[in-house]
Amino acid sequence: MHLNVLTYLMIYLAAMVLVVPLAKRFGLGVVLGYLLAGVALGPAGFSIASNTDDIKLLAELGVVLMLFSIGLELDAKKLWAMRHRVFLFGSLQVLVCALGIGLATSVLGLSYALSVFIGLALALSSTAVAVQLMKDRNLMGTQTGQSVFGALLLQDMVAIPLLIGISLIAPSADTAEFKALPALAAVVAVIFTGRYLIGYLLHWVAHYGSRELFVGLALLLVIGVMELMTIVGVSAGLGAFIAGVLLASSEFRHQLEADLEPFKGLFLGLFFITIGASINMQLLSTQWPLISLLLLLFVGLKLLLLYGVARVIHIAAPERLSYAVLLGQGSEFGFVLAALATAGALLSATEGAMLNLLIALSVAVSPLLMKALDVWSARQQHTPLQNTNVEASDSPVIIAGFGRYGQIMGRLLLSNGVVPTVLDHDSDTIQTMTKFGFKVYYGDASRMDVLEAAGALHAKILVIAVDDVQAINAIVSSAKQHFPHLILMARAKDVAHIYQLRQLGVDHIERELFEASLRQGRNVLTQLGMGQYEAKELADRFRAANYQLIDKMQLVREQQDEKSYIQLLRQSREELQRQLERESRDAPQRYQGGYSSADHRKNTS
Repeated sequence: MHLNVLTYLMIYLAAMVLVVPLAKRFGLGVVLGYLLAGVALGPAGFSIASNTDDIKLLAELGVVLMLFSIGLELDAKKLWAMRHRVFLFGSLQVLVCALGIGLATSVLGLSYALSVFIGLALALSSTAVAVQLMKDRNLMGTQTGQSVFGALLLQDMVAIPLLIGISLIAPSADTAEFKALPALAAVVAVIFTGRYLIGYLLHWVAHYGSRELFVGLALLLVIGVMELMTIVGVSAGLGAFIAGVLLASSEFRHQLEADLEPFKGLFLGLFFITIGASINMQLLSTQWPLISLLLLLFVGLKLLLLYGVARVIHIAAPERLSYAVLLGQGSEFGFVLAALATAGALLSATEGAMLNLLIALSVAVSPLLMKALDVWSARQQHTPLQNTNVEASDSPVIIAGFGRYGQIMGRLLLSNGVVPTVLDHDSDTIQTMTKFGFKVYYGDASRMDVLEAAGALHAKILVIAVDDVQAINAIVSSAKQHFPHLILMARAKDVAHIYQLRQLGVDHIERELFEASLRQGRNVLTQLGMGQYEAKELADRFRAANYQLIDKMQLVREQQDEKSYIQLLRQSREELQRQLERESRDAPQRYQGGYSSADHRKNTS
């Protein structure tokens, strides 16, 4: 069946909308959802994913946009701060996995060259899968998350020379011939444009144009680089990556990331769908015992190698399995490498299809393994710790979470002779703060055994200072259940979170940023000429009115009277409007009164 490109695009987008949410709903992950949608559209499903060269071009644009975004992440300062995790630990991970998998494939009887290729291709991991799994579990800011992200950055940088190398070693018939001088000229042109010209264009469009033009310029840059590199026979990803790196220190970096993110996600989804459509399901059905065995060997071996790497780079023992599972699948670049190697006759059609199946199935297994690891970790909560990193403590205060919020509180307590016991899951923070006299330990404060080891049975106060709503609520629930004598003091993200914490039985709640905003508002009023005492009185009245409104709202919410709730919201909005109008009329008199009072005191002294 031959359809035009718009019809194909409509079908692919419909498959995205229908299949991907279901896959995510059942915990299978977004990438697996895209692959399943592709399988449904391919020969094993409705057989409507043939003759889709235009769609494949858009799918390749997704990979190019991802490399451009990765380049934008490589700000010099950030890269220097992560240099050990990226270049040292990342290189170690790639080398160990490539060597281990390469040796294993050579044992199976494959040639040396093919073993090296497969080892390198399968040593890479899926950036899309790993990052999504970490975001779902709030791991990006932890030591494990940073180590995984550093390894992914290094892998993405390694993927570019691999793509170029395969294109040169095994060129396909439809690949543009590599031309050394034009290729060098193209790279220089990209560097010159990114360094000197594109900045002026971005400034010009930002000043005189609209946001739509800014998005258009960003897409023009990426697509233009992609086309230029394709013409001279070089990987389009290389040019996009270089352009991203050159713009990483630009003031427009975050705007570019935000504007291109929807396109990157959409086109990358198309890429995975085209991969799913090309998966040879007939091969899977006829060779499933062999493929199952190879999948078990590949995933098992890679997890074992990654666990060893995690131990070498000093990731905390409870997090080593997480590190291994997060990086334990194949990469989106593995699909591209397999396609290039098959087109260049480095792999036979059957070998290429087998490699695609292994990568796709490993991507499918990855979120399931992570889900199983979550279940296993939760069950550990009900069993005593054998090797806990938390020592028994007699401190009256336990602080869960030691970021900016917890550190300020901890410093205040320490300066007044109270040494709190601190629980955090970032080993870098632990290592740094221990030097300053804090008793900081690695551990998940939502686990009963960790709290008990930290001295919760004898402590008086538990301060919950982590920055994630679900984590805060989990810690509150665990502490309320197992240590009801503790006075809980929790950090709230917003008003809705205050309601949740009150329902959980927390009496001492501090809304983050609220007091800091009030103090800054007082400073603004005093700088405008208002007296300090009057500014403080106004701030205190505002605080009291705000908490009074919160109490009223909570009472109405508990009664589940929607009509009264909406009426109260409307009344509070009208009252706030009248108050603002009244105070805006009185403001000049206040400022003048502040000045005249001061002048009067000077004249009478």
